[in-house]
Amino acid sequence: MKKILLFTMIVLLCIASKPLWAQEEKKKGASETAYEHASENAIFNRVSDWFATIGKSKEEKARILEERRLQRAAKRAEKELRKAQKEVEEATRREERERERVQERIREQQGDVQKGLGKGRGKGRNK
Repeated sequence: MKKILLFTMIVLLCIASKPLWAQEEKKKGASETAYEHASENAIFNRVSDWFATIGKSKEEKARILEERRLQRAAKRAEKELRKAQKEVEEATRREERERERVQERIREQQGDVQKGLGKGRGKGRNK
């Protein structure tokens, strides 16, 4: 009886976990749509801005908030620039590797042709 119960539980667990096996592999990390919809008004920016401006006059608050907004924009622009540079470097490396592969194929084909020509001449001489 214990064996039947154990077997039934194992089968039920396997059936229950089947949808998990069918899932496609997903990218790790945050989705791109989350990054697209993120803004400067995110909660962590508002809280840090609030702490920075607590007890200040309206003019001083406006100046501090504007400085912090510009700093975040500059940081974001630098990050995008580094990302673009990295993509360009990767594309250059890929092109370089592809060029090397093509050159290697050409050398192999030339070697095969030279071998073929050498065999053809040898056969002609032996006749």
